[in-house]
Amino acid sequence: MGWKKVWWECVACPEDVEDEQAFRKDLKDLAQESLSLLRAALFDERFAALFELDVYGSIVGMFELNNLGIMSPSPVQEYMEAIHDLPDADKSLIAKLDLSTEELYVDGTAFYALQSCINHSCQPNAHAARSEQDLNCSAVIIAKHSIPAGEEITISYIDESLSYEERQEALKDYGFVCKCLLCQQEQ
Repeated sequence: MGWKKVWWECVACPEDVEDEQAFRKDLKDLAQESLSLLRAALFDERFAALFELDVYGSIVGMFELNNLGIMSPSPVQEYMEAIHDLPDADKSLIAKLDLSTEELYVDGTAFYALQSCINHSCQPNAHAARSEQDLNCSAVIIAKHSIPAGEEITISYIDESLSYEERQEALKDYGFVCKCLLCQQEQ
């Protein structure tokens, strides 16, 4: 199934957490609660195996490791911009709604199939990005420099500016020890 560890066991424990065991139990309880809601809404006997906690936990774990952060204008923002463009006479009823005119964005994560298939390097030759103007939240892979034919395209899963030790620690969530050229040189 790819990444086989369940989410609550593989996710990094934040530094400010004092009781790691309680933290992991809380994550497992959260997974159980969300699975119960999902089961109530979507359960189909043909796919019963997908609704087992360990399978669900593995799927969430894979998503956690392969997602890309996104921020997109909310539909409310688009509505507010449309109101702003109306003639003043048409705004009289809208003014009574007391809607804020500050920018509103939806912050979240998304799973992109192409990005999730690209291997890691601490010296990547590309990066995953999303255009802020793209309301469909499409992601693109952008080369950092010219990539010779036959060279593997890589992205970094972590902050590339970290020291060797910090990078290796951050990559533990992904279940591998990085042996990219930079790590080999710094080891």
